[in-house]
Amino acid sequence: MLKLYHGTTSVCAIKVRLVLVEKGLDWEGEILNLQRGDQHQPDYLKLNPNGVVPTLVHDGNVIAESSVILSYLDEAFPNPPLMPADPVLCARARIWMKRVDDILHAAIGAVTFATANRKVLIRKSPEELAAHFERIPDPAYRERQRQSVEMGLGAPLVEGAIRHYDKAIGQMDADLADTTYLAGDSWSLADAALTPYINRAEMLGMEGLWDNRPNVARWFADMKVRPTYATCITDVLTAADLDRFDIPRDEVDARVREIVAV
Repeated sequence: MLKLYHGTTSVCAIKVRLVLVEKGLDWEGEILNLQRGDQHQPDYLKLNPNGVVPTLVHDGNVIAESSVILSYLDEAFPNPPLMPADPVLCARARIWMKRVDDILHAAIGAVTFATANRKVLIRKSPEELAAHFERIPDPAYRERQRQSVEMGLGAPLVEGAIRHYDKAIGQMDADLADTTYLAGDSWSLADAALTPYINRAEMLGMEGLWDNRPNVARWFADMKVRPTYATCITDVLTAADLDRFDIPRDEVDARVREIVAV
């Protein structure tokens, strides 16, 4: 049996849902309310001591870290295969998955906490906010959150985050110049990994980054018409999610354009 502990808007959870559904697997899901702090509850921390989602449990075996889960699912359930047979294209897919883990995840987290999550967190009392930060076990992640919440779009790390995104989207546009998908002409784990990060960027008002990147715009349009996009992303959103992401996107767009222009 496959059981996934996940969150509705979590970018890491979305990429795992995409692979589960693309492979046609039967799975059970348990949604954690990340804004409420379900991921920090003792029972969940026994499964995932880092207090993050997603966590996959397969026949009693616990697998954490979303990119590891993607590879696990492709190896445990090899049909259909979601990595290219060609070693060069396989390497390209792995590079994109690594860029997501090493660069884009922290970058989108900075912008999200400076906008959508900040909208919720600044309603807390100073004591409640301090308790929220104290529950985060990773000190680097805790400090990124704190800076984004306290300073909003003016936080220094937001500028770096947007620059990282701009560079990555430029690399995407180059890689997509002669292929349908990020690692060749078949949908792969690389596309699963990137889809939630481009989707989140659009939700936050950062789509100006691909105004002049036609290959990225074409790729993202293709991702949106795949049945799994609605099943794994838009149909999962709750009223609370939609309210949280109801932010002044024009302010984000202006900040993006200001930073990229420099």
